[in-house]
Amino acid sequence: MSNQAAYYLEPVDFDPFAESAAEQRIPLSKPQEEIWLACMLGGADASRCYNESVSLKLSGQLDEEALRLALHDLVHRHESLRCTFEPNGLEILIHQNQDVNLIINDVSFLAENQKQESLDHFLQAEALKTYDLQNGPLFSTYLFKLAAEEYHFTFSAHHIVSDGWSLGILLQDLSKLYSAYQQNTKPMLPVVPQLSDYVQEQLQFAQTDKYRETQQFWLDHFQHKIPETLLPTDFERPAMRTYNSRRDDFKLDPQLSFALKKTGAKAGCSFVVTLLSAFEIWLHQRTNQSEIILGLPAAGQAASGYYGLTGHCVNLLPLKSTFKSNTTFNQYLKQRKPEVLDALEHQQFSLGSMLKLLPVKRNLSRVPLVPVVFNVDLNMDEGVKFAGLPHQLFYNPRAFETFEIFLNASGSEQDLTLEWSYNTQLFTPETIRKMMAGFEELVRKIIRNPDSILNETPELRTQNLPQQKNTDKNSIAISDQQLPEIISQNLKKHAVKTAIRFNGATISQGDLLLKANQMASLLLQKGVCQGVLVGVCLDRSIEMVISLLAILKTGAAYIPLDPNYPQERINYMLRDSSAGFLLINQKYRGRFTSSAEELVLEKVLTEAENHPKENPEINVSGTDMAYVLYTSGSTGKPKGVQIQHQNLVNLLKSIQNWPGITASDKMLALTTISFDIAALELFLPLISGAELILADAETAKNGQRLLELIKSEKVSLIQATPATFRLLLESGWKTPLPTRVFCCGEALQPDLANRLLAVCAGLYNMYGPTETTIYSTGKQILSNNLITIGLPIDNTQVYILDEQYQPVRNGETGEIFIAGAGVALGYLNQPELTAARFTDDPFTAPPGKMYRTGDLGRFLADQEIEYLGRADHQVKLRGYRIEPGEIEAVLQKQENVSQAVVVLREDQPGNPQLVAYIKAFERTENDEQFIINYLKTALKEALPAFMVPAQIVMLEQFPLTPNQKIDRKALPKPANLSAENPENTGPRTSVEKLVSDIWCEVLGRKSISIYDNFFEIGGHSLLAVQIMAKIEKETGKRVPLAALFEAPTVESLALLLHMDGQSITWDSLVPIKAKGSKTPLYIVHGAGLNVLLFNTLAMHMHSEQPVYGLQAKGLNGIDQPLDKLEDIAAHYVNEIL
Repeated sequence: MSNQAAYYLEPVDFDPFAESAAEQRIPLSKPQEEIWLACMLGGADASRCYNESVSLKLSGQLDEEALRLALHDLVHRHESLRCTFEPNGLEILIHQNQDVNLIINDVSFLAENQKQESLDHFLQAEALKTYDLQNGPLFSTYLFKLAAEEYHFTFSAHHIVSDGWSLGILLQDLSKLYSAYQQNTKPMLPVVPQLSDYVQEQLQFAQTDKYRETQQFWLDHFQHKIPETLLPTDFERPAMRTYNSRRDDFKLDPQLSFALKKTGAKAGCSFVVTLLSAFEIWLHQRTNQSEIILGLPAAGQAASGYYGLTGHCVNLLPLKSTFKSNTTFNQYLKQRKPEVLDALEHQQFSLGSMLKLLPVKRNLSRVPLVPVVFNVDLNMDEGVKFAGLPHQLFYNPRAFETFEIFLNASGSEQDLTLEWSYNTQLFTPETIRKMMAGFEELVRKIIRNPDSILNETPELRTQNLPQQKNTDKNSIAISDQQLPEIISQNLKKHAVKTAIRFNGATISQGDLLLKANQMASLLLQKGVCQGVLVGVCLDRSIEMVISLLAILKTGAAYIPLDPNYPQERINYMLRDSSAGFLLINQKYRGRFTSSAEELVLEKVLTEAENHPKENPEINVSGTDMAYVLYTSGSTGKPKGVQIQHQNLVNLLKSIQNWPGITASDKMLALTTISFDIAALELFLPLISGAELILADAETAKNGQRLLELIKSEKVSLIQATPATFRLLLESGWKTPLPTRVFCCGEALQPDLANRLLAVCAGLYNMYGPTETTIYSTGKQILSNNLITIGLPIDNTQVYILDEQYQPVRNGETGEIFIAGAGVALGYLNQPELTAARFTDDPFTAPPGKMYRTGDLGRFLADQEIEYLGRADHQVKLRGYRIEPGEIEAVLQKQENVSQAVVVLREDQPGNPQLVAYIKAFERTENDEQFIINYLKTALKEALPAFMVPAQIVMLEQFPLTPNQKIDRKALPKPANLSAENPENTGPRTSVEKLVSDIWCEVLGRKSISIYDNFFEIGGHSLLAVQIMAKIEKETGKRVPLAALFEAPTVESLALLLHMDGQSITWDSLVPIKAKGSKTPLYIVHGAGLNVLLFNTLAMHMHSEQPVYGLQAKGLNGIDQPLDKLEDIAAHYVNEIL
């Protein structure tokens, strides 16, 4: 069954637009408006988040009639209990009368355990109740008789008409009214302010300078930074926000409460501010964030002076706080007291109004700004006295919760209960228990010495840091030898063996050593030495390898330059590096402009023959530079990564150890030397006694020639990018070869892995950026394995951190940071960029550097790392942050999809769109539209609507960079973007016209394209409510408000209405495939009378072939069917014309 949201249009059995007997109509307050909208958008579960319920255990002889009378007077006394809400969400109806239905259940005859079960079942059902905001009532009352003198009374209400303050007022008034009736006296209660008075005052306040000053206060509050409170969760956060919750209650030791109150009083702070501050510090420590936001509900009754008012008068204040690790509690309390009081002074500003003004990133999986809330409901039953009935107050838990964690402090200062309500799809009860224990321990620490520095406990800093080192017992120690020495020893050891084979030519390992020594001697004579950079711009050859080795032997470092790179790019690299020398082939002499002294290889080789064959006496150290490799930079200019000998040696030794290479191996080298992985395939065989099979530039690009080389030379080890391996497979690699494969450079996709496993002797997924020396992690991929980037190589640490550089928990996504022996020195001549990307590693001692990769990943339960794409590929569309990698992953799981890339394009100014590019295993021109439609359906089932690409483009091949990676900048503009002007497409059917007319009316536009996205042409949530209300009025069908998010165009919303079997409009002309330049094809229905069967046929036709179906009139069960052929034909012709 599909996961796609299904919407059912339910017949309305009343007229919600008819005038109702109302005492008055008033607008909603801003907080009420926000709750109403949340209920409409989130559906029943979201509405249940606002169920408020309290119970009283009453002991004594209860007068049921007095209670009924008291409830009747209570409802008449408070307008909030007589409210309902108009369908458009614009007005509250305050009714003259509201029936009170006190439901009484006598369970006194049951056994004690059965009584409790009955109560528990009732309270669970009460938590699951969905209040009807349009029809009311929005409160309910229940009385359970447990024994002759024992009762359980429950009052429940929707939060939109009652807040915590209101519940206290209602209980006080109810007890006074009850007592009066029970004692046969006339109730004498003072006049109370009414909801209508409060709303009117709020509307007037919104026009005052004080309101504008309040607004500016909150803008200033978030002027510099808007932190995101990121509590570590037990489970991966669902893509769409959920509401299921649980509440666990914990009593705080009365002695702790008293001592904490005393500590606060000494600092001049109330108990509430003291408790709030302690919780903030706990939250800072738990999140490892120096800045957080905590929600604090503030009662509007106190701010307005309407102390007896009931209704929803709460504003949720987002309190931003900063906590430095060297701060004491008293210092923090002194800092927070004026800040909290300032916030309370400026509380008359709703959270929704704030969110409209602040640049807060929206995420469908999270509550914006305030995922964690701290609330205080102390002494709610103060002043509650039922005559002859001692009572005990209980706060009933909700089954659904808006926030990730809602901590409510209830009871009294002497008997404090901390109620932890939490989202059960984020946290386990065990985690909440540990949170409470941690908070209690913090309180104890504060009480012991409020002037001690509240450093976070060690376990808080490291609790999310998994075992992140390769713990293989065979892992190597960091080598004291450097690369020239290691290579020389191995070449001497295997002197008679072939070292390199290139286009029929060979050189033995002994000869390679001698020639490298001779060239090194000559280069030293010419001034090439330690600290000097030598540009190497040579064609691929045995002499190229000799040259690289010779430069390393001098202690100098080389800059690899591909001769095929643009001339200006090479000129820039030479200028930026201040290269002292440039080693080139004769044919490149004079081509480049730089201050480097040119050394022509052919001449150097001749001169070197007269130089000593012994190793030069140069002491190369681990901190000497080995090479400077230029990679692309965000400024448009490449940046030089400085790799030291110790970095390169650790990499080579680690890969020699695992996955492993021996003297019997033959390793293919096919990569341009300007790509960092070339260093591994050139030098790894040389430190191992293995044979290096060097491919020329033309062979490296030709799949068939490359495959022939692999077979003829019996290559046993290849490293390459996914693009190269796909090239080999498509060039005929179908039979298994005794060749192990290192796949690197880009993410290994499952389809490629499966194809390679069928033909290779071993598949390894290797990962690492240039800045950490080629490879940092790896994993052998086996059949049906989850593809990850595995574990770190030797002497390497990998951290996955959040935006505050703090570890995330297993399963949570964060940015990959790499530390250890492979981390480069930094970027040449770019200290600011180096400081930004190479930061101090706080997790090891002594501290080293860690590199910020810009890649996203997460730790799995077995500590392997799952790569999730680039952080800088993250895009923002219509306020939503989107990881294209997530969309790509869905596409690549579909049948017939070989590769997928998703990018955000803005080919039409002001109209950014997600575009997916895919490569199919097999396709024909006629299949293309069918495949695209199939993929769109699959995407809609797996992803929220805002993540579904507007266009899917099929490619024969992806454009590649010189390093054989996908060139995202070269992806073609989708043809469909310019094929049709959506603004010229008006409604085509009566249903589309109905929807279009309503949209135009609500949005104030003269015309709207059926392809316009509602939210991109000025629509927002409140307007969406009006649209759905008008559709309901016109059609008599209630459509869930959330449907507009899934069907945000006139076309899609009309289709949703049209597909309803009870719709009052059911056009005979059905656009199956409306787009295309060819003459439209109209297909008349068969005996089944509808055209659903034509969809598959249409999808297999030419992409430019429009197809329309004609279905019978009367299928909706309302219109009269036509039974004469002439009438049917005339009707169809009329529909077409």
